[in-house]
Amino acid sequence: MSNIRHIPLGVGFYPDWWHKDYGISFGREYYFNADYRVDCQAKMQKKLYDRFGDVGLGNKNPEPKPMITFGMGMLPAIFGCEIIFKDDALPWAMPLNLSKEACDNLTLPDLATASPMKEVLEQVTHLKSKYGKVVGDINTTGVQNLALKLRGDELYIDMYEDPEFCHRLLKLCTQCMIALWKLVYPLTGSGAADVTPMCDPSIYCVANCTVEQISGDTYLEFGLPYDNILGETLQPFGIHHCGSLDAVAEHYAKVKNLVFMEAGFGTDFARARSLMGPKVAFNARISPVLMKNGTEEEVESAVKDAIAQGAPLENFSIDTVGLTHGVPDGNVRIARRTVEKYGIIG
Repeated sequence: MSNIRHIPLGVGFYPDWWHKDYGISFGREYYFNADYRVDCQAKMQKKLYDRFGDVGLGNKNPEPKPMITFGMGMLPAIFGCEIIFKDDALPWAMPLNLSKEACDNLTLPDLATASPMKEVLEQVTHLKSKYGKVVGDINTTGVQNLALKLRGDELYIDMYEDPEFCHRLLKLCTQCMIALWKLVYPLTGSGAADVTPMCDPSIYCVANCTVEQISGDTYLEFGLPYDNILGETLQPFGIHHCGSLDAVAEHYAKVKNLVFMEAGFGTDFARARSLMGPKVAFNARISPVLMKNGTEEEVESAVKDAIAQGAPLENFSIDTVGLTHGVPDGNVRIARRTVEKYGIIG
């Protein structure tokens, strides 16, 4: 049995699961105190092993993981967004709701000297001196994500009433994302770890978390040109897409140098796989609501259905991300065991 290979299935618990079950806090200290974060990571791996070691999760004797991270808040914070830190949630950037004139007056900041990037770079120096290396990266967020943090929801109206303004703002956001990647990637060699654990970290993976909120035609006009700039500049390129991929799958297939695609639950995975082609690695996400509220039989069925749509399985994976407090342990176990039984790579 040890020689049998099966597709990977990731398990990602949301901060409230960690905080309510084990008292681990993801507040401000987690992001600004590197030693605290390394300690938390080791505790988390040990707790996972104690609870789910029978299905291959965690580590009995974890080594220190000298990592940097900041969620999707770095660029919004640099531009002045208030970042909300909570013990049981990921950091959240409050939109600035800037006027068009204020947006047009924005310029590319000096990232290395701007807070909180300056503090993160100090963490890099500290971690390298203590452990001899640093891992992880800083999520650049997505082009539309960042534009929404600067302009607010008015951006969606601007797409119809003032497309030229939108393109100016989206271009600036793209330039900022490229600058952040170029600052961090040489330090760690990673461009995906802060977005998704299912992507090869050497790939640059953009977090397109709000693209599901627009139509395919709108993405074609206001999303694809900038994803193509990223794909041409930061190779190899991957995309994380929250929610159903169906409305934009055919347009994502046009993105240059795309080597990884992550699709949310509700996606027709088989169609997306067909459109992207067999060489694009594909990660399918299972609904966290199903994982929490569904029966073990329903979870098994969902995982089996994803596997059935995943061919070729050599570069296909499944993720059960966003598992919140109260998700049954049995649902986690059945998901892991289902890929071992049915996700065999021939």
